[in-house]
Amino acid sequence: MPSIEKVSAEKHVGDATVLTYHKGHVFSGGIDGKIKIWDNDLNLIRSVDAHEAYLYALTVNSSGKLYSSSCDGSVKFMQPPYDKVEELLLCDDAIEAMCCEGDTLYIGDEKGLVTNWQDDKMLLKYNLVEEVKSLAAEKGWIYTVRDWDVVVSELLPGKSGKYVTRAVLDGKSPLCLLGPVLTDRHKYLAYPDRTGKGLTLVKNLLAERFSIAWQLPDCHEMIVNALCGDEKFLYSGGYDNKVKGWTDLDEEKPKALGEIDLGSCVNCLCCGNDNTVYIACSDGIIRRAKFL
Repeated sequence: MPSIEKVSAEKHVGDATVLTYHKGHVFSGGIDGKIKIWDNDLNLIRSVDAHEAYLYALTVNSSGKLYSSSCDGSVKFMQPPYDKVEELLLCDDAIEAMCCEGDTLYIGDEKGLVTNWQDDKMLLKYNLVEEVKSLAAEKGWIYTVRDWDVVVSELLPGKSGKYVTRAVLDGKSPLCLLGPVLTDRHKYLAYPDRTGKGLTLVKNLLAERFSIAWQLPDCHEMIVNALCGDEKFLYSGGYDNKVKGWTDLDEEKPKALGEIDLGSCVNCLCCGNDNTVYIACSDGIIRRAKFL
């Protein structure tokens, strides 16, 4: 049966909005502009005044550098041991989505502009037109979504900032890559369907034309607001205050692992070690759950 293993003794003032995990550290951000760093058991290591406003996104690169974005238009970063905040950029546009692939940072804004960065220097700009609410990147492909379509784009080599659209799929934010890595790519891509209450899993392969592996219509009572996954599991949460777990992803229909009612809107999920999932909710509390 799924259960809550750990609950943070301290919390954000207002909603906890974003989460990420890296090598035994949990990072959370909230509408209070703070970033909190926790250990695996949700013991607070440090709380940092990072932004003056609501945090939109957190991501960490392979070297452990933590990037954060806020509705104040800034992207900032911290290096281990995460005690000093530095500014990467400040702009007029809201940056709602970021991700790291290795040490490369990808940033997506409300005007549909995606930029990639290395060594904190911008390399190229890609104008994808539509607002980027959720973003992933893998081996020259970027995955973006707003409220209607999931778009898979292949970035063309060179310095032109050109790309080719490889797929347009019916779906909504958020999205996540999951499953085992095959030929340098995750096997699956998951996202809510256009109703926002169901889930879709597609095969993350050009040869398969991103065909649907399975769909779970109306598996949540309200809009799905958070997704995360690893090699074997997919977790979903949302406005119905519930987190649900799924496994046997290769089957025609996945196996449901049960659900946990948090009593508070689920804003973000991230996978930890040993089949655990961390949960950020509108009550400002961070929780660790296990479904097996």
